[in-house]
Formats: sequence, structure tokens, C-alpha cells
Amino acid sequence: MSELYIVIKENKYTPQAHYYDYLALLKKMMATCDRKTVDDLFDLQFSFHSNENIVTACDVNEQQIKILARVLCRESLDSLLQSTWFLRKKYCFVVISKEEVRDVVSFAHSFHAEHPHSTITPADWDKSLKATVNINEHMRLIQAVIKPLFIWWIQHITPQIFMLYDTKRELESQIKQCENIKSFEEKQLSNKSDSFLSLDDINIKLNADKVRLIVIDDLLQQDIQLLLDNWRNEPIFNVKINNTLDYIKKITPNSELIKPLWNILNSIPEHPENCQKLKNWLLERELCLKNDEFLWR
Repeated sequence: MSELYIVIKENKYTPQAHYYDYLALLKKMMATCDRKTVDDLFDLQFSFHSNENIVTACDVNEQQIKILARVLCRESLDSLLQSTWFLRKKYCFVVISKEEVRDVVSFAHSFHAEHPHSTITPADWDKSLKATVNINEHMRLIQAVIKPLFIWWIQHITPQIFMLYDTKRELESQIKQCENIKSFEEKQLSNKSDSFLSLDDINIKLNADKVRLIVIDDLLQQDIQLLLDNWRNEPIFNVKINNTLDYIKKITPNSELIKPLWNILNSIPEHPENCQKLKNWLLERELCLKNDEFLWR
């Protein structure tokens, strides 16, 4: 046997990633970076640590979740709690209204009526539920505009960063499983006729994957450094946001990618009707939900 391909992937359903997923992935891939730099990136603006602790201690939707748990199946409730629609409310301490509870239940019933075997594919809450977003509240601006904008900006600065991280994780898993196969085959040396694979083939595959892992990790670290260098020079992502009006008026983006959006944001306090332009800009880039309604009040 001259060539050996061992491709072992996890066989499990994963919902489409949203920007909360990407932020969590970014945090993981920066685990070996300078601690203060990483803390500044995630805590300064996004309150990644402190907000998590506060949210855990004070869940304003605890009662609503208990009500929904009585009427939704486990899979539907789990997918709802992982949706962008819910997470934005969670991290802004926005209470789910009675009308929204009714909307959730109504959509769940209609979805399961149309998809009676839907345990494999969860309902897409983000495409179905409505949300009103008052961007004059700085936490709402952060969750509904700045976070998705940040991930979109990253994917323009370093288009391969998330793919490289996924490839690295896949290689690490493949190497681990290949080493397990090697260990098994070494124990079968006394019975070579029943050997599943030759040790030479396994070693060739193992060594090749280890070299690939080194290359991929090096490319990933280069992308992370490029991202950090650009982040330090982009003021809209490296200042603490305490007031929406002060933030959009006093901060000017360096990136040409973001300047058109900033022009829209700057016009909104005097022309609230431009919230529709904001939604259009975000929706064209898949940075908001289809049924979002942005307003300034």
C-alpha cells in the first residue's frame, strides 16, 4: 500500500455559526497570545468576561424560559436559547415580552406541523422572530451592530482565519485518532495476517499530518497577529462604549469598509428615519436579522 488516507470527522449536526460563535472561536484561538491584549480586545468593548458573570447571576428571562420549557420540546428550546435573537436579549438584559412568548410558541407549533421529524434540523428562530433594536441604548448597539460588524471586518482583514482554525482542530483530532490506530496495530504485531494497516503506512500518514499541522498553525498565528495589528489601529473596536451618541460622533473609523456605515449612524440622531438605511446596509451583508426593526429613541 503506497498511499494511505485516514479522514475521520465528527458526525454531528452543528447549526450555522453566528457572530457569537465566531467571537467564542476567536477567544479560543487567541489562547496563547498576550493575555492583556486579548483581555483588552474582548473586555474593553464586548465585556466578554464581566458581562457573562452578570448575565449568569441575573437572568431577566428566567420565568419566560420556564414557561417556554413547558410548551416547547427540548430541541426547540435549546436552539432558541442559542439563537442570535435570544442571545442579544440575554446580553442586553432585555425582557422577552408576552407577545414574543406567544410568537415563539406559535412559530414552534407551525414549524413542527410542517416538519414532524424536525429533531435533526432545529427551527430557524433568527429568520422568523421579530426584534426591535433601539440603538440609542449603547448595549443594544454593541450586541446588534458592533459585534456582527467586528466579525465581518475580521473576515475582510483575515479571510482565512476561521478556516485555518477549523483545519487545525480537524488535524489535531485526526492525529490523535491515527495515533490510537497505531497503538492498536502495534499490539497486533504477533498476528500480522489480521493487521488492519501496516505500521509504515500509519507512520507516513501521521508524520505528514504533523507537518501539515505545523504549517497550518504558523499561518493561523500570522493571521492572528495581522488581526491584532489592525485592531490596534481601528478606534471603533478598541474603545469602551458607554454612550451611543458620544461613540458615533467622537470616533472615526480608519477602515474604508466601515466609513459608509458610520456616515449612516452619524445621520440617525437628527434623522431617525435613516434607521432603515442602517438595516439595509447590515442586511445586505447578512449582519442583522431579516425581521429586525432599528430605531432611535
